[in-house]
Amino acid sequence: MSGLLEDLVDPAKIVVIKIGSVPKQFKVEKELAIGKQSLFHFKNDDKISLEYPLLDKNQGKFSHTFGNWHYSNLTENNVTTINDTEVEFGSYTILKNGDVIRIKKDDDMLIFVFLKKFAGNLEWKRVPLNPEQKVYHIYSHVSDYLKNRKGEPAASIDETRSESEHHAVVRYTDGSWYVEDIDTTRGVLVNQNKIEGSRKLELYDVINIGDTHFVFVGDYLAYNHETFKNHDLEIHIQERSVRNMFKKQILLKDINLKIEPGNMVLILGGSGAGKTTFINAVTGYEKAKADITQGDLNVYNDYGKMKYKIGMVPQQDLLRGDDTVIMTLTNAAEMRMPSDTSFEARRARVQDTLDLFGLDAVKNELVDKLSGGQRKRLSIAVEFVADPSLFILDEPDSGLDGVMARDLMRQLRNIADQYKIVMVITHTPDRVIDLFDKVIVLAKNSSHTGQLAFYGSISEAKEFFNKETMEDIVLAINSEGEGGEGQADVFIEKFAKLQAEKATSSVENTEPEVDDAEVKTETGEKIASENITADDKKKSGKTPSGDTITPNPEVEVSLT
Repeated sequence: MSGLLEDLVDPAKIVVIKIGSVPKQFKVEKELAIGKQSLFHFKNDDKISLEYPLLDKNQGKFSHTFGNWHYSNLTENNVTTINDTEVEFGSYTILKNGDVIRIKKDDDMLIFVFLKKFAGNLEWKRVPLNPEQKVYHIYSHVSDYLKNRKGEPAASIDETRSESEHHAVVRYTDGSWYVEDIDTTRGVLVNQNKIEGSRKLELYDVINIGDTHFVFVGDYLAYNHETFKNHDLEIHIQERSVRNMFKKQILLKDINLKIEPGNMVLILGGSGAGKTTFINAVTGYEKAKADITQGDLNVYNDYGKMKYKIGMVPQQDLLRGDDTVIMTLTNAAEMRMPSDTSFEARRARVQDTLDLFGLDAVKNELVDKLSGGQRKRLSIAVEFVADPSLFILDEPDSGLDGVMARDLMRQLRNIADQYKIVMVITHTPDRVIDLFDKVIVLAKNSSHTGQLAFYGSISEAKEFFNKETMEDIVLAINSEGEGGEGQADVFIEKFAKLQAEKATSSVENTEPEVDDAEVKTETGEKIASENITADDKKKSGKTPSGDTITPNPEVEVSLT
């Protein structure tokens, strides 16, 4: 069992930040202790030994229990907090991506940033903060920074900006720096707490904007840009077919797309377009002639491992009405977590899941006594308790009114924001369309075979079909006999041509690598960021060359 568990653990990363020093980055693949380096230090792969006086010899421990990383505090000789909440001696906390661990003793402090996915050792850079500059704009372009809203290569960085991008402002007011959230989709977090409006920054606060992690150091922002491309879901379905009376019937064919972690994706299509067939093929429930991978795992060839990473919530729940909510979740945890998982770890996971889905207040209620919305949330929680990286849901909002449906979909949005992939089939998408990142449109061609008619962002879909709503898009591809416009073949062919053109263009016009951050004045003059080095004693208001920055009312930090 232990060998299987090690295979299932995705490596995490610990970034150790001591102001004035180069951030140290450690790959964490198994239980790992942390403490002060002793005088006689011997190499030990199971311990991070650091030369910091404030640390205790046995400071703490990182451990993994099926789907969750934990941090345990093993000393009373200093103070440990996680996201500003103290961790008592002898206790542990389940870690989430971006969690900030602080070790404090007197006026000294050491910061650990926990990153759930290891994406290599990335350079840490800094942007000087000059009080005379007043305002810094921060943009995060994530994966499509070289494209404009039409999906075409952008003529300039400015052209890539859209309402859906992460956008924050760092502003100097009344002798202090503040960070403001400017209507971001996923929010701005300070020490993993989502801010509302603006928040005053304290020394060594950790700010998360999109996939970028900042540390506020008073006169500069230290940052790196974290992406998880090696955990993309790649779907290549050649065909899914059945035989009926010795005749082959192709249900689905020619579907090729890639989904990045952190995306909530709508699966759209009319009746008979192959939506259920598609999700069954992706999950491995019904195998197709296909190649479906996430990272280095193949859903079909590595199903023994992948089944723990996939959460599938069917339209009809399989809950037992005479069980209580907590009994249902406990049973699910027992089935999905290994037999050697401790009782405490399993109970903690169940409690975290109850809290996340707002079910703690009804945990002792019978399932049959729950409202429709609560029952839906419980169905999702049963799958979530195993912490899958891929969530697929078939009409989770069916039978719910608009308010309840939106509340449920917000829960799914929150799950996607934990760097998971969430795919949803719903027949009423327009009431929650702002919560989705992308849409897969499946259409039934003239041979009654489901094919890909579109894959891309919501705004791109509206432009591609020249429609204002998702319902209008479905009507466009439905047959005339189904009350539609009968344009399925037209859009299938149009999108196939578009994909072919993009594939050719990507080979012929490989874009050069772009630095992951820019600071610009209003006149467009670039102020370079600088790498953080061991001799980090430059003051704010200086460029790496030592030249003084001429103050401007606003600058931009553009994170690609």
